[in-house]
Amino acid sequence: MLPTPPVAAAAATTATPWRAVLVSVGFLALQVLLLDRLVGEELLSIPVGFGDGRWLRKDVLLAVVAAAIVLFVHARGHLEAYRDLALSAPRLLVEGVAFLALFGFLLAMKEGVPQAFGGPDAARLVAGTLVVAWLAALVPWLPAGIGAERAAGGAALAAALVIGSIQLGETVAETFWYLTGNSTVWLVERLITPFAGGPVVRPTPLEIGTEKFQVFIGAGCSGYQGITLITVLFAGYLWWFRRLHRFPQTLLLFPLGIGLIFLSNAVRIAALILVGIWIDPQIAVDGFHSQAGWIMFLIVGLGLIWTASRIPFFTVAPEGGPEGVAGAAPAPAASAPFHGPSATACLFPFLALMATSILTGAFSTHGGLDILYPFKVVMVAAVLWSLRHEFRWREATLSPVAVGVGVATFAMWFLLAPSINQPDMEAAARKDPTQLGMLWGSVWLLFRLVGYTITVPIAEELAFRGFLARRLVGDDVERVPLGTFTWLSFIVSSLAFGGLHQGDWFPGTLAGMAFALALYHRRQLVDAIVAHAVTNALVAAYVIGTGAWAAFG
Repeated sequence: MLPTPPVAAAAATTATPWRAVLVSVGFLALQVLLLDRLVGEELLSIPVGFGDGRWLRKDVLLAVVAAAIVLFVHARGHLEAYRDLALSAPRLLVEGVAFLALFGFLLAMKEGVPQAFGGPDAARLVAGTLVVAWLAALVPWLPAGIGAERAAGGAALAAALVIGSIQLGETVAETFWYLTGNSTVWLVERLITPFAGGPVVRPTPLEIGTEKFQVFIGAGCSGYQGITLITVLFAGYLWWFRRLHRFPQTLLLFPLGIGLIFLSNAVRIAALILVGIWIDPQIAVDGFHSQAGWIMFLIVGLGLIWTASRIPFFTVAPEGGPEGVAGAAPAPAASAPFHGPSATACLFPFLALMATSILTGAFSTHGGLDILYPFKVVMVAAVLWSLRHEFRWREATLSPVAVGVGVATFAMWFLLAPSINQPDMEAAARKDPTQLGMLWGSVWLLFRLVGYTITVPIAEELAFRGFLARRLVGDDVERVPLGTFTWLSFIVSSLAFGGLHQGDWFPGTLAGMAFALALYHRRQLVDAIVAHAVTNALVAAYVIGTGAWAAFG
């Protein structure tokens, strides 16, 4: 027998790139799942400042994301080294011991044993130290000799910057409110006085309303979140579309946006008070309070972007387009190949879905029935109809594979989704459409079924599989064929889809992967839509049959 040529051996070595990395990630993911399932509350109850009682949920999530991005970029720059990464026994032993120490102590915290450590603060200090030790034990998993210390240091710095930024942001918010609070309340008083239906009262400097309904305005209502969001939105927009804008004059969008969002915050507070006076105090506190900020952000942000894109002072005309219209591009040649719907056709239905969800949620109580849901269905359907020329529905054929994927996804969802396998009877009662009466409850349920099984699957698949998955493959979405596979687009678009489902994020991510696989089968977007629709139809049948109305979402 002839010896294996060196070339063949080399090919065999590189045939499984990232194998060790995937094994490492899988092993780490198993540990994270154990922590989350068994001691998640104890882990999240470790405060940033010992004794201040503030939970780490937001801080940890953002810090881990920042650290993961640094490590991912590092891995991409040293791919060959990561190909040959060996999972040695000493590395596994060190990391395993650190994990077991953390896991065991958190289990003890769960049972109340750590009181022997000198009280809750001391116990949390020990837990925090064990968390740091566990994370430090992961450093040796990086390949040696390629700047592993730099990568770990960069990840730690990114995480520290995130947590520091959150702390700084809270300090800035309080300072900002100290400087602007009086003027905001003064403006709110002027806005509501003509419509309050009675004298406006201010029991304290930051409390305002009428004898019927009053609100206290704290630092969280200063509008700093809106200012941050509008700044990030314009920064991203101007960077993405920098070739269409005139600099430096287009930078005037920043002060314009910040000024408008600050004024809109006063309008939001005034509107909240008027909703409490004239409509329902519960809706004002539960629905309108949480959604009105997003409504104002969308109005100011998208309104300024739309206006600026049509003013020659801010924008330049693309080749073949009229002067001052940033969105006017030359029509594609008739012979150009069809790779899928345009970015506009993919995004607009989803944006309509999100915008109307925010709007209808503003007039619903927290966790209650979305009474205006039919309006959402009509708006999304109208957008889809207006863009119908972008879709080739007549060429679509039904695939049994897509139906099978939908059925399998429902089975997975039934087993893993807390909203369906751990029904909340109180939440179900609040979302029960029979409270509207037989006639209107039936009408509402009909629209809910149409939205849940038709308009929502179409809008979401267009956004996540039609746009985001292709955008992660290439900058020019229209030139990326539907169903083009890369690991980055497959994983990130599925994670984003899971994030949309909040508490059901894990089964949501798996569902996103399943719908992506349905798309890859024939490279037809309709297959992902059919799989999604079948899953939702089966969930709807279960909800109606059992009365678990909260599982509708």
